[in-house]
Amino acid sequence: MRRLICALAAAVLCLGAAPQPPPVALDVVLTEKPAAELSAYRLFLDDKATRPNGGLTPYALNTPLFSDYTEKQRLVFLPPGTKADYREEGPFEFPVGAVLVKTFAYPPRKLETRLLIRRTSGWTAHTYVWNEAQDRAVLKRAGARLDVAFTDAKGQARRVDYAVPNDNQCKECHQSAKVLVPIGPRARNLNGDFAYA
Repeated sequence: MRRLICALAAAVLCLGAAPQPPPVALDVVLTEKPAAELSAYRLFLDDKATRPNGGLTPYALNTPLFSDYTEKQRLVFLPPGTKADYREEGPFEFPVGAVLVKTFAYPPRKLETRLLIRRTSGWTAHTYVWNEAQDRAVLKRAGARLDVAFTDAKGQARRVDYAVPNDNQCKECHQSAKVLVPIGPRARNLNGDFAYA
């Protein structure tokens, strides 16, 4: 009887505990070959990428680059137990396994999500393009052209032939001494207020 009561108590405790979502897939992050779909990294808790997984922190830049009127969501992931080292000049020094995530959108439509991943061999850049249903983003190493119609913040109708960069085009901006590097997360760009939820 005592064993049955203990088993029932354990079952009640298990039922009461909310299941924990799986963490970011660090093994996928660290694999040299990029995943075919954004969801493989588990950076988000839902297919539509509206809820970042644990360990991802939103941030904004004081001087973001203009990108055809898109809105951008920026997130950074650091593997558990690691940190980014501060630098007064240049981008912060991120640990192996860090991921910088930037999603471009004409709300409510997401166009692409770009990843900069710090692997053992250095930084790599990968771009994932969202489907029409907004529930799947696939790797586009060769880039893409998207015909997009949207209404801007002033209520003006706009049409854009949006260019998703290929892997080599990422290097045009994210390069220093012929090495791929982040350009946004540096002290002067992050020294500002950010309204966290």
